[in-house]
Amino acid sequence: MINAYEGVMDTNLVLPIVWIDVRWFSTTSFADISKKALKKNQASIKVSEKVQDEDEAICDACSAGSVHARMWRDASPCAAKAGEHLFHRLLHAS
Repeated sequence: MINAYEGVMDTNLVLPIVWIDVRWFSTTSFADISKKALKKNQASIKVSEKVQDEDEAICDACSAGSVHARMWRDASPCAAKAGEHLFHRLLHAS
C-alpha cells in the first residue's frame, strides 16, 4: 500500500506468514527533512503508527472471525472495512 499526502509518503507491506497471520512493514518518507520540520514529521509518524495499529487490530479481528465462520462468500467479510471493499468493487467495475 502507498499513501501520499502533503509532502509525506507512507508505504506498507503486509506479508502473509500463514493464512491467519501476517507481518506488517512500514516506511515513511518526507519531502522536508530539515530540523525545522522535525517536530511535524515526528507527529506525522505518531499518527501513522496509531492508524496502522488500529488497522492491524481490525484485520486481526476480521481474520479471526473468518476462521471461525461456518462459511463466507467474500474475501472481505469484515464490516469495519466495508467502505474500502465497496471502493475496490467500484474501481474493478469501472
